[in-house]
Amino acid sequence: MTRRRARTLLRTAAGIAVAAVVLQAFPLSVRLPSVPADEAATAAPAIDPSAQAAALLTYEGIARTDPFDRNRQPPAERYVPPALQAAQQPARPTNAPVAPRLQLFGVATGPSGAVALIDANPSIPGAEIYRIGDRVSVYELESISDTMVVLRGSSGVRRLRLQSLSGRSQ
Repeated sequence: MTRRRARTLLRTAAGIAVAAVVLQAFPLSVRLPSVPADEAATAAPAIDPSAQAAALLTYEGIARTDPFDRNRQPPAERYVPPALQAAQQPARPTNAPVAPRLQLFGVATGPSGAVALIDANPSIPGAEIYRIGDRVSVYELESISDTMVVLRGSSGVRRLRLQSLSGRSQ
């Protein structure tokens, strides 16, 4: 390192140290603009305090869990912020139970066991990853082979097979 470059670095470090001391001695204060009360009231919808407390507990639960834990289970129902809950329409009741549309996209085997790529949830685009014992819609994944998975539910056994490559465009 040249002598000139070393002096420049020392001057820069000294300047930063002086700036830090000055900012520590005289902290900056930020003045927020005042908002008239009528504008502040219409800025955000009022949230029920009990719903807000429940949401905070939900957030705490989310923050304390490890999203990469292999034993992590998906929530029973998806979180919807309180402000959006009122906007959601209740689901229309169906007259007869409809068998879910399930499609097997692939099977993989690795050191941690076999997994299956199954499109089982129409609200999530694409396929989801399932292991033996996981819930797949109204079924439980019982076994995974090279070209097929076996699902068991209250309505009986359902087998999903991989589509042959001859039916696909290559």
